[in-house]
Amino acid sequence: MAAFVVCILLSWLLYRREYAQSIGILLCFFCTGLLVGQKDEKPLSDDSWVEAVVFSEPAEKPKTIALDLLLPEEDRHVRCYLWKDEQSRQVQLGSSIVIRHAANGFIRSADWQFGGDGYAKLSHMEHLQLRFLQIRHRLLSRYKAMPASEEQYAVLAAMTLGDKSALTKDLRETYSVTGASHVLALSGLHLGIIYLLLFQLTLGRRHFWLSQVVIILSIWAFAFLTGLSTSIVRSATMISFYALFSVAGRHRSPVNLLCFTAIIMLLINPTSLYDIGFQLSYSAVLAILLLMPLFESFFPENYFVGRPVQRYIYNMVGMSVAAQIGVAPLIAFHFGRFSTYFLLTNFVVLPAATIILYGALLIVLFPMFSSVSLWIVDILNKALEWISQMPCASIDGLHPTVLQICLLYIVFFCVYFSLRTLQQRVPPIT
Repeated sequence: MAAFVVCILLSWLLYRREYAQSIGILLCFFCTGLLVGQKDEKPLSDDSWVEAVVFSEPAEKPKTIALDLLLPEEDRHVRCYLWKDEQSRQVQLGSSIVIRHAANGFIRSADWQFGGDGYAKLSHMEHLQLRFLQIRHRLLSRYKAMPASEEQYAVLAAMTLGDKSALTKDLRETYSVTGASHVLALSGLHLGIIYLLLFQLTLGRRHFWLSQVVIILSIWAFAFLTGLSTSIVRSATMISFYALFSVAGRHRSPVNLLCFTAIIMLLINPTSLYDIGFQLSYSAVLAILLLMPLFESFFPENYFVGRPVQRYIYNMVGMSVAAQIGVAPLIAFHFGRFSTYFLLTNFVVLPAATIILYGALLIVLFPMFSSVSLWIVDILNKALEWISQMPCASIDGLHPTVLQICLLYIVFFCVYFSLRTLQQRVPPIT
């Protein structure tokens, strides 16, 4: 608390020095995060029963049933595994249960039972989230009724509804080796595709404020429907602020919006900083926002006018390279891998993801179109399997240290600022 007060005073006293004041404000938020993050995580007691609500689709494993539980009295989520038996197979999304002990997340049959008043203790927001998850459950049931193979269903459920419980180990490995794992985790890519569709379908510039309200509500409805993952919340928050600033006629700086959403998410949940999805999501978007304008500055202002094919290829390559530069050190640190054919992969997965997302809407409205979406998913899976079997598809065994990761990002920013200085002195390509 003392450090927080000191940082506020320093920020106020340094009002004439903008850079020093910015550092002081940064330290203020850092101290605020430390204060907010000082929560005692109480382990589940060995002898007391705790009420819980099932808050995810139960996923059947070889010996257990994996699920997420919400503990209303403690306001926290826990990942648990119930030993598989007849009783655990009856657990459904939204079931109220009581548990006694969860050593290492595993709960024996004698340490849980149906009952309790956990559902009634949920907040209004948690009730709303659970309602959307139940809607997702019904949509997944519709997917399961389609004539789809296990791999087709798993990819379709992950890419459109954020349910990755059906993904097999081999399928995850294929997408990981090719650098296509990001398409299975709902993120800004998916919301961007949905935003463009909604922008085309809404009322247009004449009723701009109304169209933006409709888009914001639809984006957040989709975020709730897919489970409010870190990357989805970040993207939805950023799009919401972008739309609000557009309505107000304010200047919209994408980098500032990205930093603002990060601050909000960390104030709500400081532990998100250690979430791999949070790190990868923000690193990729920040790299794209910094590098894409830099790449575009090396061409004349109207170079791509009347050249849609060249613009599409350039944007695809530029965004793929920028995102890979942003996340490659973190992927090497967390997963020990670098995908060498990420450019080829993105030329396959990005158009396929667009078609699959639009096709999912058609499936909901017109189930007879399901065969088209399943055909695209099958082509995507086969194409990625072929890429994964190419020579040197990935470089494995990478284990950089935290210091090396920090140095890599320092080098990245040094090269970035050097290129910015260079492009100001060198005329663009004609």
